Amino acid sequence: MSSFLAAILLAGGQGQRLGWEIPKQFIKIAGKTLLEHSYDCLAQALPDARIIVVVPADQVHTAKQILAKHNRAEIVIGGSSRQGSTLAGLDYLASSAPENVIIHDAARPFLSEAIIHDVIQSLQKYEAVDVAIPATDTIIVENEGLIQSIPQRSRIWRGQTPQAFRFSKLYSAYQKIGPDRLNDFTDDCGIFLSVDPFAQIYIVKGSSENIKITENLDLVIADELFRLRSTALDPNLRGVDVENKTAFVFGGTAGIGKAIAHILNEAGCATEVASRASGCDIRNYDDVKNALDAAHIKHKRIDYIINTAGTLNMSNITEQSADDVSDQIAVNLTGTFNIAKASHNILAESKGMLLNFSSSSYTRGRSGYVPYSACKAAIVNLTQGLADEWQDDGIRVNCIVPGRTDTAMRRTNFYNEDQSSLLSPYEVGLVATKVLNATYSGMVVRV
Repeated sequence: MSSFLAAILLAGGQGQRLGWEIPKQFIKIAGKTLLEHSYDCLAQALPDARIIVVVPADQVHTAKQILAKHNRAEIVIGGSSRQGSTLAGLDYLASSAPENVIIHDAARPFLSEAIIHDVIQSLQKYEAVDVAIPATDTIIVENEGLIQSIPQRSRIWRGQTPQAFRFSKLYSAYQKIGPDRLNDFTDDCGIFLSVDPFAQIYIVKGSSENIKITENLDLVIADELFRLRSTALDPNLRGVDVENKTAFVFGGTAGIGKAIAHILNEAGCATEVASRASGCDIRNYDDVKNALDAAHIKHKRIDYIINTAGTLNMSNITEQSADDVSDQIAVNLTGTFNIAKASHNILAESKGMLLNFSSSSYTRGRSGYVPYSACKAAIVNLTQGLADEWQDDGIRVNCIVPGRTDTAMRRTNFYNEDQSSLLSPYEVGLVATKVLNATYSGMVVRV
């Protein structure tokens, strides 16, 4: 392992402001804990660096479980404060004394490789580097409830992490400050500058997405950021690499499902399809299980199970009978549960993926098709929940949210629509088949 650089990931906080029973770094979003998301940011961008993860004493076992598959993670018990945890990481590294150290908060899971790259490049010239963004709010200095001053906003920046330093310089600064004064500071650059007021600390511009999860609202924002990020697929996912795999497509005899089945077949993937037209009613669990079991016996394994089945009754809920509403819930939601339940053992064996389909209406209920929209919103929640439940089984669970698409179901319900403005089922199908190659889970991918 290179001695040029080590990284300290600070996960020692208790997250008391969130009011959760567990520290915030162990809360799951988009299928992984904040700790693991932040660890992945560093591990992917710094393949040769040691990564020291500083955690509370009572969470060492939890951290080891979460990072068990990451054999580079070195777990260290932190201090009673952020600065105490940084010092614990520095003490741990002191015997090997890397040339440089980069320090990041585990509560910032959206750190980009571009920022890390800029920080490391700047560290070649400067002894210390901070990451910050210009302040957009007016900053007020308060004194006894009154405004004392209002600094010029153009000179005010908001600090983020990572921060990076010459290891020996930062470690020496911590030793000079001493443990009794550590809590006088809020970050490592403050300690560095206090010891050497003439130090040149270079500022790398951060990102508004590099948020710190501090309050419950931040969790909501983070969840949406993960969804938005998933819209941009991994640039390495070029083409459809599913040769010698097996897929099962529910709703595969028409619309998007039919397009997906055709694309998969052309790409060398053995594909089975089922729909109500072919005698498989997803409202009936036994129908679903029998169809999957038969395909599993035939092909010996199933790598992907895709559910594109759905039904839409375009009318106000007061105009629909109770049976109309029940049927939409049964097809759009109960059927999705049936497919998920029947898929688990098969996908656990193949370490495969369950791919659900929602609708752009999941973010906001639409007048005229309330039952449909409500079910599609539930499918997003179901996807994220199953991604958590099935993570240890090696099953990925993701969801496609297509925009307005030219399907028979849409033409029936929106007969006056300009079809030239709609997506082709094959456009949606190509994105869906690319998602099958992805390693992530719990993502909602918009098309």
